[in-house]
Amino acid sequence: MSTRDKIVSLGLELIQIKGINGFSFADIAKVINIKKASIHYYFPSKHDLIEAVLEKYSIDFFEALKASTASTLKEKLEYYISLYRANLIEGRICLCTDLAMDTNNLSSDINAKVGSFFEKNLAWLQEQFSEDSKQKLASEFFANLQGAQLIDRNQKSINYFDVITANSIERILVTLNKN
Repeated sequence: MSTRDKIVSLGLELIQIKGINGFSFADIAKVINIKKASIHYYFPSKHDLIEAVLEKYSIDFFEALKASTASTLKEKLEYYISLYRANLIEGRICLCTDLAMDTNNLSSDINAKVGSFFEKNLAWLQEQFSEDSKQKLASEFFANLQGAQLIDRNQKSINYFDVITANSIERILVTLNKN
């Protein structure tokens, strides 16, 4: 792994665990065992690092989503949820969920990219649902998922996340069977 990739990987971990203001380039330099100036060579500012982390996270997330072999709606939604759940198991939260909580501390450029990540999530969810209800169902499902992550992070109980997301899938399946 290149030095740049190590910095991005550690940056992702630190943002997801501590938030954007919870670490410094000195923290990264210490862990990777490089000089702080070396980080500035790749990323002149924290903003530049956050952008790189966000780009990698988004690419990896949607590649993982495309790699799914799920065939039924239930399987697709369970797989989708598993991508978010994996972060929680590691004591993290979705990068974009975390960044959205720091909107006031981020540039409009980064906020737009976070918004784009959320829009792509909603678009994927809408593709899974029938035409007459897709926007409403996608929005409700996504909001439940986001809220469940935040409460899980505070409560440190994956059970809460699992119950909320399982209930969300069940409601969608029941709703779609009625239509």
